[in-house]
Amino acid sequence: MEKQQKPLNIVLLGISGSGKGTQSKILYEKYNLEYIGTGNLLREFSNEDNVAAKRLKKELAEGKLAPTWLPFYLWMDKLAHVQEDKGVLFDGSPRKLSEAQLLTDVLDWYERDNLKAILLDISEEESFKRLINRRTCGKCKKSAYVEKDKEEAICDYCGGLMNIRPEDNPESIKTRIKWFKEEVSQVIQFFEKHGKLIRINGNQPVDKVSEDIIKALG
Repeated sequence: MEKQQKPLNIVLLGISGSGKGTQSKILYEKYNLEYIGTGNLLREFSNEDNVAAKRLKKELAEGKLAPTWLPFYLWMDKLAHVQEDKGVLFDGSPRKLSEAQLLTDVLDWYERDNLKAILLDISEEESFKRLINRRTCGKCKKSAYVEKDKEEAICDYCGGLMNIRPEDNPESIKTRIKWFKEEVSQVIQFFEKHGKLIRINGNQPVDKVSEDIIKALG
């Protein structure tokens, strides 16, 4: 009898604005994965009415990282309830070398060693340009890029007003780019060293990026 293939687990990496959110939705549907988005989990938590949530909301607006224990606290509970035969997509984690090592240990414990780390590779200049022009619809929450000098923009999907995310101010963007160079670069090296990394040119159109990812995953 042919041995059943282990479920595919994906870590999606990339500097802010590289298109992780867009590609995660495509991969989620293509491979029927359980989605664990660190950014979404942190934003949801920051809207709760408690001291930790208020502190987190303030730090996220300043472009700071959440403490390592908080994302793990949020996604560990979710991972514990995922069916054994279903793959998982991690969007936004790990962000530090210690997190990458811990995540690998956790996945090994769950016997989820079929792991691929996909890097959406764009330049720092492109990252800043995309983020400074990014808007999110206040109604349907879809994101889009608009002209920098356009004060108001209307969502093409629902007609809602497109808003600037609090964390998408120039200083916050520069801070996130800086920590990507200092911290996430070590995560990239870690997965590359263990033969898990797939580099994808993120400067291409969305369809071409997803095509390259699916081709690389085989």
